[in-house]
Amino acid sequence: MVKTYKIGLDARPLSTRVSGVGRLIAETLKAFPNQDKYEFFLFSHLPIHPDHKSVMELSNVHWVRGGGFLKWKGGLYYNLYIPLYLLTHRLDLFWGSQQVLPPFLPRELKAVLTYCDLVLYLYPNTMRWIAKIQQRLFQRYSVWRSSFILSISKQTSDDMCKKFGYPIHKTDVAYPGVNPIEMTKLLDTPITNRVKDLGTGYLLSVSTIEPRKNYPFLLNVYREYRKINPHHYRPWVIVGKIGWESPEFIEELIQERTLYKDIFILDSVSDSELQHVYKRAGLFVFASQYEGFGIPMVEALFHKIPCIVSDIPTFHEIGKDGVTYLPIKTKEDTKLWAESIDEFFQNPKPVEISIEDFRWENAAKITEAVFKQVLEEGE
Repeated sequence: MVKTYKIGLDARPLSTRVSGVGRLIAETLKAFPNQDKYEFFLFSHLPIHPDHKSVMELSNVHWVRGGGFLKWKGGLYYNLYIPLYLLTHRLDLFWGSQQVLPPFLPRELKAVLTYCDLVLYLYPNTMRWIAKIQQRLFQRYSVWRSSFILSISKQTSDDMCKKFGYPIHKTDVAYPGVNPIEMTKLLDTPITNRVKDLGTGYLLSVSTIEPRKNYPFLLNVYREYRKINPHHYRPWVIVGKIGWESPEFIEELIQERTLYKDIFILDSVSDSELQHVYKRAGLFVFASQYEGFGIPMVEALFHKIPCIVSDIPTFHEIGKDGVTYLPIKTKEDTKLWAESIDEFFQNPKPVEISIEDFRWENAAKITEAVFKQVLEEGE
């Protein structure tokens, strides 16, 4: 008889539409090897969103119902209800998917942490206050309570070890990525009218509109680009919801869109629409100040879209020598970006970069190997 391990995990990101961490959890569970050996218990104060229906159809996945009045707030549920639940329900391992663990975990319960970024320490002003408080309260505890830590990039892993003095031999990297088969199938679906209306060959950015993504810089870049070639410049398409960016900038962006009618913001897009948007783009631009990884960049490269991105270490891990990296500090940098964009469209060059390291089945295999190692220690 096959021994089955019971694993609890922070599944709160699965209660909303697809996002970065939510996609990481969902794709890892779907690609997880040896599924008959692992039973996953998803802890979320809210029901799992319909976007993640395929996860709930897995035979080894269960959503943990309950929480009572603690369900009204995700932090209360996570920090109080889960420890209470674990006092009476035996699990073999807890997976902290959002780089924090619940306090007061049973002493004998092993834990693995997925570490995504050091935004709390590098760019705290770009975080929502409630997330900042929770991370400050529990992040150091979570790191040292973990039996093993999986990071989503080598840079993030190195930064985390340096910050906390965590032993390198208890870490590994599980890159997020793409599912080529699923993405190709999505392209077989009909193109919606709103995607068709965008045309082809446009500039594309994909991410939530929030401070760390540096959209004010990109808007200034686009203004400079418009000046360089006022009669033949390309429109700019932004795919992403408006997050916690300053209201003043959002108003500025919307006014610019209304005035020139050359900026398109697509808030809620389906998976199939997103793939068609990528496929029809001419150039991908991503000016983040900091990223733990960069899934949109990997998705763009899967579709063979050339990329101009900020010169940060994590992007170098993804693009190697096949991507254009530019600084994002000064007014002169905005002109450099604009000139590079115009030059690219004058002399477009194909992109050929391998994304074999960035496939979800690779991440799932590494995660399963770590779980197995931690679970078998001391048996």
